[in-house]
Amino acid sequence: MSNSNKSLEIAKEAIARGDYGQSLKVLEKLAEKNPLPGIEGAKIRMLMVTAWMGQGQDQAAINTCRLLTKCKDSELRLQAKQLLSVLEAPSLEKPTNWSITLPKLDATTYKNNNLSSSNSKGRHIEEEVKLPPTGPTQPLRIGFSALVCIVLIALTILLSGCVRITTEINLPRPDRVFISWDIESTTKRLLPWQKNFTNKLLLSSPKLILTSNSYGQQTITSPIIQPKKANLLLKNALTIASESGGFELIESNFTITEENLFIGVKQNLNLSINLKQIPSIPGLDLSIIIKPATFKEVVSSTPNDIEKMKDSLAWKLKVGQINDLNIKSWQWNSLSIGSIVVLIMVIITLALQRLRLKLGFGFPELPP
Repeated sequence: MSNSNKSLEIAKEAIARGDYGQSLKVLEKLAEKNPLPGIEGAKIRMLMVTAWMGQGQDQAAINTCRLLTKCKDSELRLQAKQLLSVLEAPSLEKPTNWSITLPKLDATTYKNNNLSSSNSKGRHIEEEVKLPPTGPTQPLRIGFSALVCIVLIALTILLSGCVRITTEINLPRPDRVFISWDIESTTKRLLPWQKNFTNKLLLSSPKLILTSNSYGQQTITSPIIQPKKANLLLKNALTIASESGGFELIESNFTITEENLFIGVKQNLNLSINLKQIPSIPGLDLSIIIKPATFKEVVSSTPNDIEKMKDSLAWKLKVGQINDLNIKSWQWNSLSIGSIVVLIMVIITLALQRLRLKLGFGFPELPP
């Protein structure tokens, strides 16, 4: 292993354990040897962006992401654009009435005034400024600490719950799945939970595409993938959502079984999401949209019934329970149907030609 690769591994290990300062020291030296627009230099700077984000140096990360949006590598360029949209999203402003400002006390002026008054009376003995006794600093009591913890947990739950999450599962053709998430904050601003969730999800799945606006709305889309990869993606998203919200791990299972009958494909979709560990949170709205709705038969959906719409099926999840869904679907195979139609047309043509010969017209001839 070369020195450059060895240093790069050291930087990655430092980021993994949260030692961003040590990682930046190593990466800055590597960046000097690998300038942009080289691909190696772009990879090094992408790691530097991660370290800066860990230290809270958002401006340095934004400046570097803007440079990386012009990188030759399409995947690195896409990652830079996604991170830039997250970093440039507006943050929540803290109201001024959340804090108080104490007046500045000038003990020196107070003491000098006492000294000057004593000197004017002819006294040369320095007067001692007596401060009111306060006693030793007392530690926080258990009751107060518990109250603070309860308030912080309640604020976290409320701020995390004021959000509407819609997961869309699209089945465009057999053995292919398209997944997207629409996240909308009811406060019309991006919540800390949203930023944390999208950052971790994009880092774990770089092929995802994020679009957001200043009104607290985000859309995360995936490319068209196979059902097995879709299952892993859903489990990963639920794991990150659990960690970001401070809940226990959300268990899920997403499977699609298919049976090819030449003229079409019979599909069976099973979806199970365990939300028993999540408490009831005001403002939290979770739902799943399944497209297309053509030729779909809902076998079972618990605890909430599924709603059949014009071109989709809408299913609202219930927090605190296990949500199960089973759908059977049928999709025609256009290639097989086309082959059958062509075969029928050939048979009809041959039959008409034979009938013409029996009637004595003979084969078609060109005019003399």
